[in-house]
Amino acid sequence: MAILDNKTGNIVFASNKDVGLAPASTLKTITGAAALHYLGSDYRYETLLQYSGILDDYGTLDGYIYIVGGGDPTLGSSGWNETNGDTIIDRWAYLINDIGIKECRGIVADVSVWSDDTQTIPDGYLWGDIENYYGTGNSVLNWRENQFRLILSPGDAVGKPVTLIALVHPPSSLTIINEATTGPLGSGDRTNMYLPLDGNHRYLRGSLAIDLGKNFSIGGAVANSVLYVADELRQKMRWSTDTTDLIILKTKESINTVSDRSTLDVHHSPPMSDILYWFEQDSINLYGEIIIKTIGHKINSSANTILPTYCQNEHGIEQTAVATIDGSGLSPENRVTTWTLARVLFYVQRSSWFPIYRSALPIINGIRMKSGYIKNVLSYAGYVNKYVFSIIINNFNDDTNVMR
Repeated sequence: MAILDNKTGNIVFASNKDVGLAPASTLKTITGAAALHYLGSDYRYETLLQYSGILDDYGTLDGYIYIVGGGDPTLGSSGWNETNGDTIIDRWAYLINDIGIKECRGIVADVSVWSDDTQTIPDGYLWGDIENYYGTGNSVLNWRENQFRLILSPGDAVGKPVTLIALVHPPSSLTIINEATTGPLGSGDRTNMYLPLDGNHRYLRGSLAIDLGKNFSIGGAVANSVLYVADELRQKMRWSTDTTDLIILKTKESINTVSDRSTLDVHHSPPMSDILYWFEQDSINLYGEIIIKTIGHKINSSANTILPTYCQNEHGIEQTAVATIDGSGLSPENRVTTWTLARVLFYVQRSSWFPIYRSALPIINGIRMKSGYIKNVLSYAGYVNKYVFSIIINNFNDDTNVMR
């Protein structure tokens, strides 16, 4: 624990402040600061809809439709009207139809902007997390926050099977084996998605409390977000899978150069200030991982060194106190001291963008702070009255309510 005076930075109280601990989602306070420092509050991502080839009088395009990713983590998100997936797909379909394209050779998901990005899931994410919405992968072309929804209904008695009512925007060729059961009153949502080693199907396991209602929604991860959006556009256009290929383009040296293409649409994300707000408020791990990758491509740095370098260069905090695996805090392998978190929170008060940063933090029990939780970890970091604080608990093997 570390508590500082918010005017002087002097330590008011500290206990084990130099011990490296898994910070869970309080790591997002550092990621958010790095985003505003390196990218700025007005930074926006850009996604292009393009086409190439010759269009004949019958509407056949001897070429391709391109969706060019720019890293936008909000593309297709329901968080903003302008990013809504249905709205974007409808607009793209209209633009394609408007110039008379009725069929084409294929839809190309162009990820060449980040051609060196081959790792979609950060090191340290747990097997039990990566098939759930909060542990989804990421890429330069994300769609609907790389998740789909499962609508569930508990049984009429404890121990009875949970019914899978519907899937909302599922990826193609998805098979779910439902092993979830009904849990006791007040036990909440304890369901989990698991991917077996063969990768051909997924298991829904755990329990769903009997009092959670007949249309309870949970999120599942989409394994391949790049093809996820391309496939949805193909379905919207009602193009056959037999005649319209889905292609991932990793380099610009194939399937027509950029100069051979015409642009139909340029979609811009909300500004970083808005992205940061929901990153902190809803603790969207995907946003954190994309922010780290975006910074890395801008300053030519590896993902694991960005936050330690930021802390050292901007705040004089030794890199040994910031050992990070991801940008969200989901990995239990992250190690950060409470002294580090408290100092970052103190120093950013001097930045011109601090009002944006502070207002992004949730208000919990009247306190402006970020909370964090992963198994056996509970953490808080933020501002209260005239203090800056960071509290991290690790290896407490009990319910979170007991920890609190």
